[in-house]
Amino acid sequence: MEKPTIKSTLDLLRATETAAIAASKWVGTGDKLSADKAATDAMRDRLNQINFCCEIKIGEGKKDESYGLFSGETVGKLCNVKDVRHFDLAIDPIDGTRPTVTSGPEALSVLAIAEQDALFTTEAYYMHKIAYGPDIASKVDLCLTDPIERNIELISAVTGKDLSKIMVCILDRPRHEEIIKKLRGMKVRIKLIQDCDVSGAIATCLPDSGIDLLYGIGGSPEGVISACAMKCLRGAFKGQLVREDGSIDVSKTYSIDDLVKGPCAFAATGITNGSLLKGVRFTSRGPVTHSMLMRSESGTVRFITTHHGN
Repeated sequence: MEKPTIKSTLDLLRATETAAIAASKWVGTGDKLSADKAATDAMRDRLNQINFCCEIKIGEGKKDESYGLFSGETVGKLCNVKDVRHFDLAIDPIDGTRPTVTSGPEALSVLAIAEQDALFTTEAYYMHKIAYGPDIASKVDLCLTDPIERNIELISAVTGKDLSKIMVCILDRPRHEEIIKKLRGMKVRIKLIQDCDVSGAIATCLPDSGIDLLYGIGGSPEGVISACAMKCLRGAFKGQLVREDGSIDVSKTYSIDDLVKGPCAFAATGITNGSLLKGVRFTSRGPVTHSMLMRSESGTVRFITTHHGN
């Protein structure tokens, strides 16, 4: 039997592929519950076929009445084997349930794996985030406690871009109105997204995306998953927890190494078409998926198109 290792990542890809195919059958239906159940059941079934044992540290929310894969659950074929090596798992069968069921863009199925007790966990639902790619990270260390104007000026200085050429990705939420106003005042370009800020973070590391910075408040679970992806891509990611009253706890800024200690791997499969990945297509020979697979140790990034049989 193959010894479980983070280097054995192809099975992770199969888990996101399976979840994405299941979710894609509910694209445009408006039925969030059925889409979530289909993706969650499919991912769980596939994970339980893999020769490893993982504890889910970042999972589905019980308060959202999801169908399992909650934090604290274990998955994998070897969980009943004595002295087997354990791993941490962060999963989101559908990152973007709303765009899935409304035929919107950027919905993904995502998963990240790390060593045991390596992934950060918190009861805080929201996280204030900043993410940027390796070209910027190699020249400057942006600070979440600095005004957004200061960070934009630093990006302009190290990239040589005029302010009007800088693109910031931000969730389109009322809580970001003041930040958006400041960015507009600087003539900075803005990409407003409805959901799926994991793909927004990743896009900062891809030169063809045109996105220089992800900024703003989004989900904490997605923050940890994004940190795993950014570690693989050699980008930068920082987060601050948001209190229940909506205020940001500026006393602690979490770096990538705070959110994911040691090596990790990341897999994502498109559910609907987006700037990062294409969505699932159905052909006479079966579904076709488009995915990305990454490892932090090697820095490899693979984009994979898979033709699945009927």
